[in-house]
Amino acid sequence: MRKNLLARVRRGQSMVEYVVVSAGFLGFGVLGWPFLTGLINALHRYFQSIYYVIQSPVP
Repeated sequence: MRKNLLARVRRGQSMVEYVVVSAGFLGFGVLGWPFLTGLINALHRYFQSIYYVIQSPVP
């Protein structure tokens, strides 16, 4: 009886840890999405400006 209860407690602890980690990743993804989108747009503009300078007809 005691071993069965101990197994249930361990299984419950692992489920709680899994839910906390999953919620953390999901929360970071939702809250960090606007920042990541802006970062990707800025990186795209940066590379476009480099290609513009390289291809410009400067004597």
